[in-house]
Amino acid sequence: MEAAIQARFRSPADESGSVTVMAALAIVVLLGAVGIGIDIGRMALVKSELQKAADSGALAGARGLNMGPPFPNWTKGKILATDASKKNQVDGHLVTDTHVDVGYWDLSWKGNTTVALKSTGIVPTATDVPAVRVNLRRDAGQNGGRLAMLFASALGFDPASVRGQTTAIILPMPVNCIEAGMGFPLATPETFVKTLWGLDPPQTFRIGSSYHDPTGGQWTSFLTDANDVPTIRSLIDSGNPGPLKVGDEIYITPGTKSTLYNEAATRIGDTVVLPVVADDFLTKEHTPILGFVPFKITAAQGGDGKFIEGHFVNDYNVPGGIGAAGTTNYGAKAGNPKVIQ
Repeated sequence: MEAAIQARFRSPADESGSVTVMAALAIVVLLGAVGIGIDIGRMALVKSELQKAADSGALAGARGLNMGPPFPNWTKGKILATDASKKNQVDGHLVTDTHVDVGYWDLSWKGNTTVALKSTGIVPTATDVPAVRVNLRRDAGQNGGRLAMLFASALGFDPASVRGQTTAIILPMPVNCIEAGMGFPLATPETFVKTLWGLDPPQTFRIGSSYHDPTGGQWTSFLTDANDVPTIRSLIDSGNPGPLKVGDEIYITPGTKSTLYNEAATRIGDTVVLPVVADDFLTKEHTPILGFVPFKITAAQGGDGKFIEGHFVNDYNVPGGIGAAGTTNYGAKAGNPKVIQ
C-alpha cells in the first residue's frame, strides 16, 4: 500500500531521466534517418550522372554506326560511344571506365532491358536494327570504386555498386542533310530521278552534260558561285566543302569540258550522293535542293561523246547523313539515333 502511494505521488524530477534518455534516442534515430537520406540522395545523384553519361555515349555511338562505309560501322560506333561517355563527370570525376557493346536490337523486344544484343555477324531481318549499348558502373575497380556511404556505413551498410545503362538504335530515315565530302557536283532533275530510281535491278544510264540540254544532270558548284574547271574538278575529287541540306540553293554551272569527265573517271566504283533539283533549273542560276539520291559511278570518259555512266542505288546509308521524317526518299538513308532504354 505504501509503495503504491509513493509511486502515485512520485515527483516530476524522478521522471526526467527517462525523458532525457528517450529524447536522446529520438535524436539518434532522427540523425540516422537524415544521414541515410543524404546517402540515398547521393546515390541517386551518382546514378543519374552515370545514366546521363551512358545516354550521351550510346547516342554518339549510334551516330557513329552511320559513319561508313561500311554500314553499320561497328568500330566507329564503339569508339565514339567510349569517347562521348568519358567526357562526363560522375561524383566530381571524369568517367574513366566504360563498357560498350554493339550489335542488333530486335524491335519486337520493346522495352526488354536485360536481353543481349544480337551478334554483329548475323544476317539482319526486317526487325533488326543496329544498336549500341553503354554500361557504366561505380564498382570495384571501375570509376573510383563502389560508392562509400557516409552515414549508412556506421550502421553496417557496405559501399554500394551503382550502374547506368543505355541502349540506342539507329533507324533509317530519308536524308535531308549530308556532311562535307559526300556530295558529287552534278545536279539531277527530279522527274529523271523518279523515272529511273527504285528499279529492280537498277538501270544503268549515262549523264552527258550539254549546255542546252542537261538531260540527266548538270554540273553544280554547290553553295559557291563558280564557273571554272578547277573548282568543279576539286569538287569531283573531294565533294562538297561543307554540309548541304534540303532547301539550300545551289549554283548550276554550265560546261561541257572533257577534262571534267576525265576527272570523274577517278571516282569509278564509288557511290556518291547527287542533289536532286526541280526539272526547270537554269544554268548560271540558283535552284533549291529537293532531296538527295545515291548514284554509283561505273564508267566515265571525256572527248567526243563524253559521259558519266552509272545507276541509282535503291538503298544506301549515307555516311554521316542526317535524316528527317517527311523528306523525299530517293534511296538515300540516314541513321536517326534513338534511345530505347
